[in-house]
Amino acid sequence: MGIFGEILHKLFGFTLPERAAKNAYLVDDLYNAVLLLSILGFLGLMSVMVFFALRYHRSQNEKSAYIPHNALAETIWTVIPTIIFVGISLWGLWAYFEKEKLPEDALIVKVTGKQWAWEYTYSKDGQEFSTVGDMYLPIDKPVILEMTSLDVIHSFFIPSFRAKRDTVPGMISKMSFTPTELGNFNVFCTEFCGTSHSKMRSNVRVVREERFNKWINRQIKEANISDPVELGFRIYNNNCATCHSVDGSRVVGPSFKGIWGNNRQFESESDLVVNAEYIRESIVNPQAKIVKGYTAQKMNSFAGQFSEKELGYIVEYLKTLK
Repeated sequence: MGIFGEILHKLFGFTLPERAAKNAYLVDDLYNAVLLLSILGFLGLMSVMVFFALRYHRSQNEKSAYIPHNALAETIWTVIPTIIFVGISLWGLWAYFEKEKLPEDALIVKVTGKQWAWEYTYSKDGQEFSTVGDMYLPIDKPVILEMTSLDVIHSFFIPSFRAKRDTVPGMISKMSFTPTELGNFNVFCTEFCGTSHSKMRSNVRVVREERFNKWINRQIKEANISDPVELGFRIYNNNCATCHSVDGSRVVGPSFKGIWGNNRQFESESDLVVNAEYIRESIVNPQAKIVKGYTAQKMNSFAGQFSEKELGYIVEYLKTLK
């Protein structure tokens, strides 16, 4: 909308989160225009009501004159709102298709939703790595997110980018934006996905291209680490830390502190000493043995998500927790 859009943004921009992406104006302009129409419509309607109440006020005993319908007035108040509503619909449809355009030469980041964290996967020169926590992006670089979910439906939402899309198990959805401001921007899950839904938060860290390149090169270097304990820690940190502590504190599921080689008590099974076989079963089929005191907690199966080698890394890491 050009200058008019900027004027509206000055007037109503305070009602929206910070605008930090190139195409955010598509959402903002439509929102601000509808808000302006709503305010003008409200003030106009209230003004007419007050005028009529004062101008044509009569006593209780006075009989009002018969007023037949007015075809012109009825046509006007039907046609004008129809034009406005159809115009808003067409504007919204145009903005939707504009936002759905996927740019060429964009940075592609794979986003995976899982209870209860966002995992980001990058690739460079044929090498791939994943992180959980912050998503790093370079400023002024078009980005395409390829999104899916491992368990239930989640919804990936970055308010400052005016970007929101559901992540659905078994389906890849895409959306695009171009960050235009440096800084940290909130990421939320806006689809109720379980008991820790409110904690499923993350950040987008928009940095300069030089810093982003240094970060991605460092991540690729670290992804080549071969120490099984370190690799096991990374798998734990990316997949288990939300529900299982390593310091003995109770979160969603039982703590991993001192788990290896110690006795484990269950609700409907006989006790056993924690070993590699039990750990593997707890990951692949978590409902097979329910730890005593955690009957209300239901962990999703990770069957097929980890290779046998990765399961071994987890075992090696858990052995170190005293």
